[in-house]
Amino acid sequence: KTVMAALDYARFARKAESHRLLFAVHRKEILHQAIQCFRAVLRDANFGELLVDGQVPNEWNHVFASIQSLSHRRPWESLGESHFDFVIVDEAHHGAASSYRPLFDHLAPKILLGLTATPERMDGTPILPDFDDRFAAEIRLPEALDEKLLCPFHYFGVTDPIDVSEDRFWKSGKYDPNALTEVYTGDDIRALQRLDLIIDSLRKYQPDLSATRAVGFCASVAHAKFMAEKFKLAGFKAEEVLGETPREVRDQRIRDFRSGNLTFLFTVDIFSEGVDIPEINLVLFLRPTESLTVFLQQLGRGLRHAPEKDCLTVLDFVGQVHRKYRIDRKFGALLRTQRRRIDQEVERDFPNLPPGCSIQLERVAREHVLRNIRESLGNLKHFIPESIQTFEEETGKPLNFGNFVDETGLDPLDILRNKTWSEWKALAGQIPQVRDPDLDSARKAFRRIVLRTDRSRLNQLVRISKARSVAELEQLPYGDSEKAALHYLIWAKKGSAIGATSYTESFARWTTNIRAQDDLREIAEWRRGVLDVPTYPIESSGEARLELHATYGLSEIAAAFGLANLESPGPKGVGVIPIGRLKTYIHLVTFKKEEKDFTPTTLYRDYPISRTQLHWESQAATAQETKTGQNYIAFKERGYTILFFARQTKRIRGETVPFLFLGPAKNLLNYHGDRPISMVWELQHLMPAAMFEEAKTA
Repeated sequence: KTVMAALDYARFARKAESHRLLFAVHRKEILHQAIQCFRAVLRDANFGELLVDGQVPNEWNHVFASIQSLSHRRPWESLGESHFDFVIVDEAHHGAASSYRPLFDHLAPKILLGLTATPERMDGTPILPDFDDRFAAEIRLPEALDEKLLCPFHYFGVTDPIDVSEDRFWKSGKYDPNALTEVYTGDDIRALQRLDLIIDSLRKYQPDLSATRAVGFCASVAHAKFMAEKFKLAGFKAEEVLGETPREVRDQRIRDFRSGNLTFLFTVDIFSEGVDIPEINLVLFLRPTESLTVFLQQLGRGLRHAPEKDCLTVLDFVGQVHRKYRIDRKFGALLRTQRRRIDQEVERDFPNLPPGCSIQLERVAREHVLRNIRESLGNLKHFIPESIQTFEEETGKPLNFGNFVDETGLDPLDILRNKTWSEWKALAGQIPQVRDPDLDSARKAFRRIVLRTDRSRLNQLVRISKARSVAELEQLPYGDSEKAALHYLIWAKKGSAIGATSYTESFARWTTNIRAQDDLREIAEWRRGVLDVPTYPIESSGEARLELHATYGLSEIAAAFGLANLESPGPKGVGVIPIGRLKTYIHLVTFKKEEKDFTPTTLYRDYPISRTQLHWESQAATAQETKTGQNYIAFKERGYTILFFARQTKRIRGETVPFLFLGPAKNLLNYHGDRPISMVWELQHLMPAAMFEEAKTA
């Protein structure tokens, strides 16, 4: 992250007349790492000044500061809000914290860049509003492993003899550290049996401890001290590193750990963020971790590359867990793509992991995992209302669709399979029974919307959801093509089918569904903040306004090119849409074709060769000498635009999958054959890595 930020700043500084920099970090331990990184990238050994621990800059041109020092000194009051041109906020997911807010509220830089390994804030507040509602660049854990930016992991689920499934262990939506500590420590026979198991597992799964650098994540300070003491008594070189550990002692222990003089460090959360020790090659999860953010941070401590480090070994001690503990979420986060239910992934020994990675669960641990998954997810009609009823008490967050999805980890399509969000809240007794007149249409609309990723379209939906009068709807600043796309996204039927003779009447009818209006706002706002792939507008063809890598249904694509209107949804059931007046061909590609969904003459062999090359077959009647064939072969000379939209499969969880806009073709690299013509196209823009990897392994 820091290297990317330094390169971005270097590019900015070369072009800008004024390029004052502020780099703000949560933990002062990484300030020196950050300034050294910038000095290396900029090739300037004198670059930067520190604002931390009493050190104060002289020039205030390139400042590397701790959040605590910034909060105390408040330099914007003396320097002015626009003093810094480029502000970088590390661990930006803390942005809702009071110590962070002044950076967003009192600074007005030309560029505000946030860095985080975990863009999901712990309090459920979306991170994107502080950054123009978009990720400039992102790479998720499975993709980073695919690209070999991180070392692979070998994950072992070890059967934990201690049962923590009882309600006494669960408090306010998470495990009670004190209750866990009671059974994990002391002279209780269970704690000593568990300790013996941990040591035996080390010898089984990591037999050569001579080069091991292990971090164990514990339930509490007392637990970490207990583990360090018992490991030392067992002959291991071990210490604890805690928030209360004096700075000089902590630094010395980390130095000893890195040099090999210590083998084990036990902690609670000191290594969750901001500490870079690439030598870590063994992670011990010694307690169940409810927060997916914390789990990924802790796992990530061991995924850095280091010399003579081939992989990270993970020992996760899995016992009988509380029914509300979502063990499925952490396994799901490690998969490149989840093509089936997570319990089926467990049963098949996780076939969709990144290359070089493995997850092996001991027999009883596997039984615990499957039981937990099936008990929590097997009966959503009980699980969802129960979770809604206790949501605010257990999480401390307001109940809304986005927070609920983030906290439960449920797939939105599963939540909205047969009920709207408001219907679930009514079932949980939170609101009165839903009596919207178009309830069935709303159920279907929301399932479509959770699969859409065009940020502009989602913003438009939010605006419609807030409209309270026909006058507001009449003033919507959208063109007919945009209104047509919105109409079909909401209704999926012609205007006459709902008694609408204008788009205003179409949207006005929707606004009579009071609960659906609220749901639309919450769902669109959630979707806008969790886009799977960054999207941005590009010039495509004619009047079409589309975002690269956003997703669209067929009628929405047709509307963008003026082929759909209130009384016609446009072409249906086609793979190629020629638009003569625009000299454009639209290609709709499904990589994984099921025979039941396609006729023998439409089972074309379409697949990506690389992220920039796509093998595509023309329609069955197209030969090279035909007009269409010649338009393809000489598309540049004839002034044609070739656009591609793609999806992996036609349906997911009963819903039609929209197409992802790949953008225009750059070149026709080769072609052969007739009826159909086999072609290899070069794309102008890189295909998203996740789409390519899934298509490649389909």
